[in-house]
Amino acid sequence: MTFEWETEDERLLRFMKIPPKKKLEWLQEMHEFMVKCSSKRTMAIRRKLREMK
Repeated sequence: MTFEWETEDERLLRFMKIPPKKKLEWLQEMHEFMVKCSSKRTMAIRRKLREMK
């Protein structure tokens, strides 16, 4: 959620206060969602991009 009264520094500090475990859990949930909802074509494109790195 974006608050208009919040400065960029305050916003970063707020995000830094989130525990790392909670951030990793959120990332895992997002990954599972993307795998579940992506088409085979999208997954192939992601795989190619990952291999290019």
